[in-house]
Amino acid sequence: MKVQIATLVLAAAAALPAWAGNDPITELSGITGLSERKVQMVLGNRTAYAEYRYTYDRSVRQFTRAVGEENFRRLLNGEEVSLRDAQGREVAIRLRHDDLPSAL
Repeated sequence: MKVQIATLVLAAAAALPAWAGNDPITELSGITGLSERKVQMVLGNRTAYAEYRYTYDRSVRQFTRAVGEENFRRLLNGEEVSLRDAQGREVAIRLRHDDLPSAL
């Protein structure tokens, strides 16, 4: 009985990293080609970033080209979107309020 429980615990521990998804900001950075900082600026409070006056419009255009206008709106509304990464894998992403810093 103890061996079965130990085996079950070890199997669950080995599978745990497979359940944990990557950070959505990191995923979006890889998909859009923007840095994680610029992804946070585009999706969060842009005035918290000193460079937003110079790079925000360009970053939004690049982000929108990469994910699409509808997916961009859905991300901002907190809905889940499915995107393809550079390796062709389908990635489901949903942003939560605590994924983005409110202020730096």
